[in-house]
Amino acid sequence: MSDWQNKLRQRLSEPKPGRDAHDKMSSLKRQDETPFDIPTTARKAAVLILLKEEEDSLIFPLIQRPSYDGVHSGQMAFPGGKYDDTDEDLIETALRECYEEIGVSVERNKVLGTLSDIYIPPSNMHVVPVVANYSDVFQYNIDEYEVDKVVEASISQLQDINNHKEHIVDLDNGVKFKTPAFDVYGHTVWGATAMMLSELLMIIEKI
Repeated sequence: MSDWQNKLRQRLSEPKPGRDAHDKMSSLKRQDETPFDIPTTARKAAVLILLKEEEDSLIFPLIQRPSYDGVHSGQMAFPGGKYDDTDEDLIETALRECYEEIGVSVERNKVLGTLSDIYIPPSNMHVVPVVANYSDVFQYNIDEYEVDKVVEASISQLQDINNHKEHIVDLDNGVKFKTPAFDVYGHTVWGATAMMLSELLMIIEKI
């Protein structure tokens, strides 16, 4: 295991910034309306943040959800999904969903740890972001029902202030609000995905 992997594994085992990091990439609306404690009725889910060392940065796959009649239509996200009763735990959920959605198989011993749990009110989801490392070439086999496309982003790209933007969210009920976002090759990354990335960036900057 390389030096950055050891350092990140150690850092992920320590107290994490959590909401302080999340709020940097969340709207005032979300900050005002989201409870500090995740409701016990929330459905459990997990996503996989799969980091691969490339040149002078770390790259990772994001997916774009297909357009559909739902709250996350067309959004950029990490591979992931709901906990299944057959899953050993939420780490297995993340690994299983990654394989099912984009065809990338990750061994459990590649998991470095988890970020802070995050609550997504529109879908009532309690999400655990699992962080793992990957050393092979990314080769995707996309489930077209779940994924429209895969976009590879990099940590250095997100650290570039020129890729930070403001996104206007236009809800079906006519409500509009502004939220911070990342620009990834013309794709807008906002919401829970941006908040998870904000915490990951904050952690990586300290290793």
